[in-house]
Amino acid sequence: MNRIINTILAAGLMLAGLLPVACNKADSPDADPVVRYIRPVDPAMGDKLLTEVSMGSTIAVIGEGLAGVNYIAFNDQVSKLNPTLVTPTSIIVTVPSTMPEEITNKMYVRTSAGKSTEHDLAVIIPSPSVESISCEYAPAGSEVTIYGNYFFPAEDGLVDVVFPGNYEAEVKSVTDTEIVCVVPDEAVNEGEIRVTSAYGTSRSLFTWRNSEGLVLDFEETSWNTWNLSTFASEGGCSGQYMELVGTTGSWTWPDNKLQFLYPNPTQKPLLSGEGEVSDYSLCFEYCCESWDDVQMIIWFSTNDTIHNVDSEDAQYHWKQYREGIDKGVWKTIYIPLSEFKVDKEEKTDERSIESFDDMINLSMMFFGGADVIGGDIDVKIDNIRLVKNR
Repeated sequence: MNRIINTILAAGLMLAGLLPVACNKADSPDADPVVRYIRPVDPAMGDKLLTEVSMGSTIAVIGEGLAGVNYIAFNDQVSKLNPTLVTPTSIIVTVPSTMPEEITNKMYVRTSAGKSTEHDLAVIIPSPSVESISCEYAPAGSEVTIYGNYFFPAEDGLVDVVFPGNYEAEVKSVTDTEIVCVVPDEAVNEGEIRVTSAYGTSRSLFTWRNSEGLVLDFEETSWNTWNLSTFASEGGCSGQYMELVGTTGSWTWPDNKLQFLYPNPTQKPLLSGEGEVSDYSLCFEYCCESWDDVQMIIWFSTNDTIHNVDSEDAQYHWKQYREGIDKGVWKTIYIPLSEFKVDKEEKTDERSIESFDDMINLSMMFFGGADVIGGDIDVKIDNIRLVKNR
């Protein structure tokens, strides 16, 4: 029975053009390429013929004499071909996501022998995809970068960016995937950001000034019974923030100002969401003035009387200094809770946060090996929250 089923499946794939049939003249790399039709790669949609495709979509080109094809372009944008996905009767290819300079609504096919053909096919230019922002709580008047795709500008070379409350931002520069703009003075309300390009308007996948799962905004600090870290508001992104400041040592217990412990007054889990721990991330804003050569260890615990880096709790080691810092610039970081999996010395990466019940108190500490002894650390943190992964 399995042999019969496999035979039927193979025959179906041959008919669909995804497996080569018996060798003939059309199988030669020197054959004239012929495109019969375009279809989705999803087998469930195999009977659907495409006359238009979306940027970034993967499609199947079906025809004959395709074995020698080494060039496919949509309008004037060339796709990268994987030779293993090129057969005499089919080619699997991804449509480029870059904006064409000239729109012809045609696909161009050429072989290594210089033989070519073209096929009518329109590429749909989508509305913007607004995926993230450099800082969700950026101060008014500061520059932020919005990340996404399809930021294709209008004739004036720009796009429109509107913050919650219908406040329009000054746009400084635009590429297909990034927008640099200035936060309007009035943009203090929580909500989505709208981006309008030459091909439509979209709302952000993130929330500006997101308060979801807020644990601490540091406006009130009576919980700081351990007297760790310091607090200030000058140059902040949204009021008062925590500041971790001091000098580095190597495997030495740091100064109190380089440590943070939130002994949760309720002693209930900080997160009470649905689903699994791995569905969430720890998120906060940070601003680095300096960060020399020592990691920040972050962990959750169940005991508010202990601030112990040698505990069995799963840790995350934040090493932003290795990636470089933008001095004095506020940014947002998302740390998936699934990345909390090491011990102090990183001798194991098999630890994990087992449940929300393990997440009652929160600790941070600059601690570990350091090549630079006596280096400076000055890192500001604000708006600690636990959010659902997007």
